[in-house]
Amino acid sequence: MKLSKCKKLLAVISMAALVGSVTAFADTYINENFKDGYGKYMLDVNSSSSMRSCEARAWGSDSYQYKIELTTVLYDGQEIINDTGYNNGNAYIFRSYEWAEDYQAFMAVRDGVEIRHRVWISGS
Repeated sequence: MKLSKCKKLLAVISMAALVGSVTAFADTYINENFKDGYGKYMLDVNSSSSMRSCEARAWGSDSYQYKIELTTVLYDGQEIINDTGYNNGNAYIFRSYEWAEDYQAFMAVRDGVEIRHRVWISGS
């Protein structure tokens, strides 16, 4: 009788873990420095009710130009690309809550025409 109760309890715990892992999404927060003091970059992905939002920023000195190219992958496989181009001192993209599966960002900082640092990051 004890063995039967243990099996039932184990089955309930396993099912709860499976259901929790299917419906839960991990938020992503990355806030790092570009190498050699060329500024900072940040990717912040939040989830609520199976929807996600994203904020991407690259910033630093007005002497440098910053760029973000953010690719949003929606649940239906569609990809949406937002590109800030190069901006003095700051680049910023915000995407409100949507049915997104993943966000992939290319961020770069340049001095004149020379790219000083670039990163590729992803968040879900």
